[in-house]
Amino acid sequence: MPSTPKDVEAAVDKAVRILNAAAQTRAGLERKLARAGFAPATVEAACDRVEAMGYVNDRAYAEATVNRRQEQGRGVRVIASELRQKGIDRALVDELMGKVSVEEQVDGATELARKLLLRNPDQPRQREKVTGALMRRGYAPWVARKALERASG
Repeated sequence: MPSTPKDVEAAVDKAVRILNAAAQTRAGLERKLARAGFAPATVEAACDRVEAMGYVNDRAYAEATVNRRQEQGRGVRVIASELRQKGIDRALVDELMGKVSVEEQVDGATELARKLLLRNPDQPRQREKVTGALMRRGYAPWVARKALERASG
């Protein structure tokens, strides 16, 4: 069933309220509008409109997420997975992850490794536990090992 201008306007109003609460990806906004009961054609039209108004920008959302999550000590694997789950296009995710330098990854992992090493300095198998913690946070095994070397030395 085609969407009416009144339906689209209601969906745009709902979209703006959703976006006022928190930034969204286009896919996330589409899901929330669909859950609110709007027809697919109405959801598409409303998302096109709010995107044209500049309220939804997947690239800006993804770039901000990459920066924030790196500051929080997350590796590129976890960040990439999170972005894909949020509906960010795989090509954009690959592009942004490609911009994260090896040195940035190792530096972030080293900082986190230092914090983890200080928590329980006399714990048996501490190095293995720190390496595992780094890998669970999305760092590649070789990044975790290099970070642990730097943090220990």
